[in-house]
Amino acid sequence: MKGNYHFRVKSKRALFDFTLRRNITVIKGDSATGKTTLLHMLYEYLRTGRESGYSVSTSAAYYVYLRQEVGMHWQEIFPRLKDTVIFIEENNEFVFSQEFATFVRDSGNYFVLVTRAPLKMLPYSIHEIYEILTVGKHTDIKESYHYFKEMYSNYPVVENNRLAYTITEDSNAGFQFFSHVLKDSKLISAGGNSKVLSFLERTNSADTLAIVDGAAFGAMIESCLEYIKVQTSRRISLWMPESFEYLILRSGVLSSKELEDILASPWNYVEAKEHESWERFFTQLLVSLTKDTPFQYSKQTLNPFYLQDRTIRKITDSFPSAIRSRLVSRQE
Repeated sequence: MKGNYHFRVKSKRALFDFTLRRNITVIKGDSATGKTTLLHMLYEYLRTGRESGYSVSTSAAYYVYLRQEVGMHWQEIFPRLKDTVIFIEENNEFVFSQEFATFVRDSGNYFVLVTRAPLKMLPYSIHEIYEILTVGKHTDIKESYHYFKEMYSNYPVVENNRLAYTITEDSNAGFQFFSHVLKDSKLISAGGNSKVLSFLERTNSADTLAIVDGAAFGAMIESCLEYIKVQTSRRISLWMPESFEYLILRSGVLSSKELEDILASPWNYVEAKEHESWERFFTQLLVSLTKDTPFQYSKQTLNPFYLQDRTIRKITDSFPSAIRSRLVSRQE
């Protein structure tokens, strides 16, 4: 399953309007923000159609798993579903299990998970964590208008960060690149996104930048931000690009119409059954595009081509200005 899927869910009083772009979407937020209302509207329309009093407009096949109405275990239902968007209501504990994570990875379906707790078994993007906001009456419609707002889109924030340390989750190609570029910041490899927080804690009172793959950091971001909030004697900043490979692909080091099309709409190319996250997709894409060329990419050992001055300038030109001004200038 791939592509983006727009949903317009409507009753006499409420309109929910949103688009799903990846295989895992997480909806968070406090009570009474519309999460349960949305899922019950979807469920009732699926059960009785227009007789429910609701309307659902979408090109996707979908299914809604509620806590009480379903009456069957998820293992009995989900394996039957193919190329389907599966909505799962809050307080279903199985979503935290390794068994469910394996099913998500292998099924090829899209999942919309309502949960306030992080799903540490699943590699989901920081860009697919939403809260539902309501703006009251909207333009020419009579209903209250509800939409999904991305919760973690305002990073990095590096003001007044002296960058004594830089932590990367990567221990291979990305670490090698940043080791070459960031000569005045002590570089540390966390060896995986789940270990980033423990390494932030180890840098004690020093200002620190953490560079992580945003495409699979969704389960870790809350704990990291909670830790950062209580730091009063130092600055900690998070930079969360999709992945190091994505930075290379968007830099212009490689150029083709095919690549331009993919970067403009990755959801049309990322098959959920083949790639559990966009990070995996971009890695495979970069490897395939550079195979048997002088700039062949390997995640394990960085090709010296990517450490040439001209290549470094192209890659770092695509960095956020706040990062570029504080980091890239050090290698000039």
